[in-house]
Amino acid sequence: MDWLTFIRISHIIGTVLGVGATTFAEIFYLKFLKDEKIDPFEHDVLKVFYQIIRLGLVILVFSGLGYLILWRLNFLGPQVFFSDRFLAKITVILVLLAAAFALNFKLINLKVGSAITVVSWYMAMILGIWRKIPFSYPVIIFIYIILIFAAYFVLQFLRNRAGVKHQ
Repeated sequence: MDWLTFIRISHIIGTVLGVGATTFAEIFYLKFLKDEKIDPFEHDVLKVFYQIIRLGLVILVFSGLGYLILWRLNFLGPQVFFSDRFLAKITVILVLLAAAFALNFKLINLKVGSAITVVSWYMAMILGIWRKIPFSYPVIIFIYIILIFAAYFVLQFLRNRAGVKHQ
């Protein structure tokens, strides 16, 4: 197996772990909050999801750095490093890293952090899959910001619908 294949597989695994664990963490969080408290078992389940999210993020970042090194060694130029899609992916991953840091040190509340995290993971996945994205960097980031706000309100609606009064 060559390095490019190894990095590509690692990148996909990191994305799958992040998107999947984030999705299930939100689903289970909503389910666990129906009685308005998180008991020790539920806390342990969510802790496993958060560890998987962190693992996915670490794998994604390191495989992304691997891509950068390989591209640079192959003398790929500005068409790769300054493409709108690439810059948007870097921005989304940096926001995801900042949100993970902020959530870990309780600098932002869980509602805001959840919206940022869910949208960031899905946006990273979409940007990785959609090769010929027809939008410019500002348009992609504008859509990303709108989706974060929308996710915040959708998650809040789902929490209210599930009967969650306080968090």
